[in-house]
Formats: sequence, C-alpha cells, structure tokens
Amino acid sequence: MKAHQLKVEKTAHYYSIGAIGKNINHVIFALHGYAQSAKKFIHKFDELNDGKTLIICPEGLSRFYWKNFTGDVVASWMTKEDREDDIADNMNYLNSIYNTIISQLNDNVVISFFGFSQACPTLSRWASSQQPHFHHLIMWGGQLAHDENYRNSKDYFSDKKLFFIYGLEDEFLPFGYKERHLSLARMAGMDFEIITYEGKHEIKREVLKDIFNQLQSIQKLF
Repeated sequence: MKAHQLKVEKTAHYYSIGAIGKNINHVIFALHGYAQSAKKFIHKFDELNDGKTLIICPEGLSRFYWKNFTGDVVASWMTKEDREDDIADNMNYLNSIYNTIISQLNDNVVISFFGFSQACPTLSRWASSQQPHFHHLIMWGGQLAHDENYRNSKDYFSDKKLFFIYGLEDEFLPFGYKERHLSLARMAGMDFEIITYEGKHEIKREVLKDIFNQLQSIQKLF
C-alpha cells in the first residue's frame, strides 16, 4: 500500500462578536480546545463586547460527532496522524483569517491571541513560525508546542505580554506540566505571567474579564 496526499479547497468556519470596522480598538483571536465548537466557545467572551472590541473565533478544521452519532458536532485542531499536513493546513488557515480581519481594522488596533487547551500548541506554533503582528498572548490550560524552535523568535516575543493560566484542579494537566512548560519558555526567552484559579479545566469568566481589564489598563498608558 502507498499513501498519497492531495491538496483540496476546503470551507473553514469562524464566528465573531462585534462589528468589524475602523472604530474597533481591540481584536481578540480566540481558539477553542479539543472537542469544542467555535459557535459555543465564543460566548465565553460575551462580557468583553463593549462596542470597541472584536472577538474572532476560528473553528478547527476537523469536525466530528461527540458521543457517538447523536451528540453535538465539535472540532479538533489536529491528531497524531499526518500531523505535518495538519500543521501546514492550520498555518495557512490562521494566516488567511488573520489577514482577512486585520485588513479591515485601523492600523493602531490592539491584537490579542487566546488559546485554550489543545489550541495552545497550534497558536504558539503559528505565532512563532509565521510571526504575525500582535501584542498579547494568553495560553489557558495548554502548553507551548514542544517541537517549535522558539530561539528563532526570541526577539519577536520580547516586547509582548504573555500569560500562562491554569486551574489548580485541572484534571488534564499532568504532573510536572507547569515546570516543563516554563522550562521551555525560559529557554526561548519568553517571560510568562502566571495566573492560577480555583477550578478545573475550564474558562472562568471572572478570571477572563479581569485579564482583559488589566490589558486595557496597560494599553492606556501608551
């Protein structure tokens, strides 16, 4: 048996909160975790909708049924099978959606990248390898892509605000996870601010809101 690859055109889906326009001063690209749907995940950001903030939530390219054939339709960013192909597809997808959105906003817009769980390696790999312009990276309940050479992007990350957030009872973070993540970050010269909360593998709305309030306060100083 011989395996073959063929590039095809595929329709990707994303969801938004807020109206795209030159009045937007903050755009957040939020990537969901494994077995989630973008149209449900984006509602975690409802309280950030102040008329000047735009939230963009791309959906992973691999859709499947959750809980047999009668459950909700959810998505994943990649698997271990043909992972290099998935990585390339994700890079092209995120580049496309980023360029589409940013081209419609003003030149001074503040840009935040947010990744939850499985999306964190995809997001960190994309940022490091493609180096799009942005200001804040928020990694929640997930880790840096272990196979990315961050030394090549050390200067790129040096002027950005980086957050590493996780629940103290997160059942999906194995023992030693935090130490491995931070060790990789240190080698890459990435200075993460660590935020913890009482809870499991979930996004706490109050923590999320506090973080973005903090970022807005910082931005007003410049």
